[in-house]
Amino acid sequence: MLNEALALCDRYEKIFSMHDEASELWKLNHNETDMVSDDLGTAISKGLEMSKASKGRFQISIGSVSGLWDFRSGDSKVPEDDILREKLKLVDDSSVSLTKETSGWKVTKPAGTVIDLGAVAKGYIADRLKEFLKSKGTESAVINLGGNVCCVGDKNGEPFNIGVRKPFGELSDTVAVFALSDTSLISSGISERYFTGDDGRIYHHILDPSTGHPYDNGLYQVSVITESSLDGDCLSTLCFTLGLDDGLELIENTPDTEALFITSDGALHFSSGAEKMLRK
Repeated sequence: MLNEALALCDRYEKIFSMHDEASELWKLNHNETDMVSDDLGTAISKGLEMSKASKGRFQISIGSVSGLWDFRSGDSKVPEDDILREKLKLVDDSSVSLTKETSGWKVTKPAGTVIDLGAVAKGYIADRLKEFLKSKGTESAVINLGGNVCCVGDKNGEPFNIGVRKPFGELSDTVAVFALSDTSLISSGISERYFTGDDGRIYHHILDPSTGHPYDNGLYQVSVITESSLDGDCLSTLCFTLGLDDGLELIENTPDTEALFITSDGALHFSSGAEKMLRK
């Protein structure tokens, strides 16, 4: 069963990867197709839904801009302003449309628009893996996709202890541990992918669609606890874009959802029900 789950991960990589030329998303972004599978169409639909709800602070068409930022090579530089301004013209989720057809989903988008599902795909995949494991009779498991932890059931009748990693800390450094059963904890923050510029500033991967630069709002990290990993993935990024006050307000108005916000001074800010979920 484990090998089947790993094979499922490989299959989703061939759907959602922005960098694999064989993936569905790469082919869509490079205008090799406008028809996509139900998996990719559903994920794009969720991204567009979140974009509309966020009034554009969350945009999956950010790909033309995120592609300018290199957080992988170790030789990262801040993109030039004139290039950013040009690519920002392509960031507009309202110009992307989906039509459900018998053979799949038809995606219509302007030439040059690049879809980036970095705030959607892992949550979608985690939910599908959970469904698969449950279909095989699994009653207890933890799925960890790096920043996205999804619990299947519980651990011998007791909740799993799921830690929130300290931003910029070692793998074993935690700032809080939650007791969770059959739910998900998803974190988005600046220490996941970043570099330090020549000016000494930290440049991270959560980009403001209005400027093309990383958000600078005093937040280090947002961790969201909710049943659906897909919802949590989107919400953790959206709450980060909103900042502490508006992000907390969104969480308080979202049923069955809690969160922990970590500000740049290291302070922990819990939603009203989150502290009750801490390990005792």
